[in-house]
Amino acid sequence: CLDIGSTIMQMELVDLVRGRTLSQAACTNSQTQFGANILDRILAVKENPDNLHTLQALTLDDVRQMIERCCAQAGVPPEAVSAMTVGGNTTMLHFFLGCDPWQVFQSPYTPVFFDPGVLRASELGLPIAGNIFCMPAIANYLGGDITSGLLMTDLDTREDLALFLDIGTNGEMALGNESGALCCAVASGPAFEGAGISCGMPGITGAVSHVSYDRGFLCDIVGGGEAKGICGSGLVDLVAVLLERGVIDESGRLLPPQDAPEDMRRYLTEDGQGNGVFHLTKAVSLTARDVRNLQLAKAAVAGGIRVLLEQRSVTADDIASVELAGGFGNYLSPENVVRIGMLPRACLSKIRPLGNAALAGASMLALDGENWRKLAEIPKKCRYLELSGRDDFSRAFTDSLTF
Repeated sequence: CLDIGSTIMQMELVDLVRGRTLSQAACTNSQTQFGANILDRILAVKENPDNLHTLQALTLDDVRQMIERCCAQAGVPPEAVSAMTVGGNTTMLHFFLGCDPWQVFQSPYTPVFFDPGVLRASELGLPIAGNIFCMPAIANYLGGDITSGLLMTDLDTREDLALFLDIGTNGEMALGNESGALCCAVASGPAFEGAGISCGMPGITGAVSHVSYDRGFLCDIVGGGEAKGICGSGLVDLVAVLLERGVIDESGRLLPPQDAPEDMRRYLTEDGQGNGVFHLTKAVSLTARDVRNLQLAKAAVAGGIRVLLEQRSVTADDIASVELAGGFGNYLSPENVVRIGMLPRACLSKIRPLGNAALAGASMLALDGENWRKLAEIPKKCRYLELSGRDDFSRAFTDSLTF
């Protein structure tokens, strides 16, 4: 089972007889050498069509290496693997299959496929024996990772109103229940995955995953040891704490030492442009640009949520649960997500971290054939809102920029 994330890729080897996971692997998507944002990669193909083959080759090399690692850990030869289920956003699946994704981005937003069907692994040069099954997409910016996540959460069959969020380089969301779901996607950028941040890194060993303050700054570090960088959840925590300590003001300005509270000045230096640089550890600092990137990311998500609520004529109080997908959500502090304004305060007690819902949904499909029937129904129950060019989203985004 494979999830092709635009920043991080994850894989599980599942025993179909016993219904259990045998091994796992993850890696940074090698496509990031073309840019952290998906649009950078789409434009690279537009400028030079040969880049399409390169981007596909990078992904397939990553997948082969993860197959080898998973099989070696479990003591299973790759040729014994009978099938692979694959989740990923529409663009990532286009790159995976070697299809030009330009129409994913360009109006009238008609990708080469929404459901690529079944392929032989040998067609892609992968060492497993069976077929590859890719998740169907709902729209150009709402791919198989979301249909997989919606399958996992049963959002389309529940009575109460739920908000599903998959927060990564893109922020994809659905608001709905058994009566149907309204969906949209926003370009939240890579900040939540630790990319585009001066000391950012994925949520792996050495990443600061939590920050709090109690007569000094306290950090949780993935795997223990010395901090090497900060991941998305740590970034959210740090900004929330600095807002409370008066180091960042409501506009998002990171204050220089002379303007900051006296007890905070020892953590700050000046960047030469009138802003502060906050030093959390020897290896981890926060710049004004980092704060701005987080502002843009959280405003995009908050703006998308507001549009969905308005279009369904409901408020955040009407939401019964917030299903938060992605590795980012595993470490996230609900209080701090609300503090920075990414989620409405009414959602604070309703947040449920899911982990990698795309991968979990892919595993469900591998283990139970009945889930394929359920998956096929999900796109029919979803209505997609294209946010680009919408005045209500532009207003919501602008209103959500401040802290």
